[in-house]
Amino acid sequence: MTRAEALLAEQAAVWPALAEHPFVLATADGTLPEAAFDRWLLEDHAFVVEFRRFLAGVLTLAPDEASRDVLAGGIAALTPELTLFREELARRGLDPAAHTPSLGCASYTGFMLASLHDGYEVASAVLYGVEKAYLDAWTTVRERAAAAGSRYREFIDNWAAEPFAAYVADLGTLLGGDHPTEAQRVAFGRVAAFEVQFWDALV
Repeated sequence: MTRAEALLAEQAAVWPALAEHPFVLATADGTLPEAAFDRWLLEDHAFVVEFRRFLAGVLTLAPDEASRDVLAGGIAALTPELTLFREELARRGLDPAAHTPSLGCASYTGFMLASLHDGYEVASAVLYGVEKAYLDAWTTVRERAAAAGSRYREFIDNWAAEPFAAYVADLGTLLGGDHPTEAQRVAFGRVAAFEVQFWDALV
């Protein structure tokens, strides 16, 4: 079992529930109220802005060029993602500069940035957890969204696309094949808890 597989196995009681969260299901069905989607757009935009800072920090900690190549690709992919958010925010008349992130969002991003002080092993486990959570949740409901003709499909497809899946797989490989450390286990578990909390605040 790889380190990535072990981290996921230890969260087996929580991880499948990410794709069954009411926010995820309502987004896939297209039944999520517009006001809730607006809140998510503002919150997730704020999250991604801080996440880019975090990812840049992980890059500076990376031990070799192969790792840095993967991480640099992740940073580059955030530019079109932020563009997607900003164009939709503008279309809805929402100003991200005027938005104050919720305490839950601020706590999540603060946790990510603080993990950089624990070194590459812990920060890379946090990074893998964040990206894997979105990949698994949105990939699981992608067909449901297609069948329902969800008005939110563009965002679902962003994290259910094959290039993103390949990137997340590479992040898992970067963790190595050894058993995870206790610090990695704790950090990865907190990512799962933060994801649920983040979505809980939206429904």
